[in-house]
Amino acid sequence: MPCRCLLEDMPDQAELLRAIRELIGLMPADERSPDAERDARLSRCRACEHLISGTCALCGCYVQLRASKASMACPDVPPRWPSLPLPMT
Repeated sequence: MPCRCLLEDMPDQAELLRAIRELIGLMPADERSPDAERDARLSRCRACEHLISGTCALCGCYVQLRASKASMACPDVPPRWPSLPLPMT
């Protein structure tokens, strides 16, 4: 049965979690959510009924990747967390 948990909570998904973290690390720093914002987003995801084994049942994303990208918002209606404006360059 799928769990309502993040990849970091599933020891058998350690390799996938490493790949997700690598993708996040490749994101330009100014496109990433600040750590505190990412953690707050993931906290809301943990409490969401649409979280299934590290993915969002609404959009199919890995929530840790989505929460790490500042310009992304929660796909729920209404969203559980908004996108952040990107800095002007």
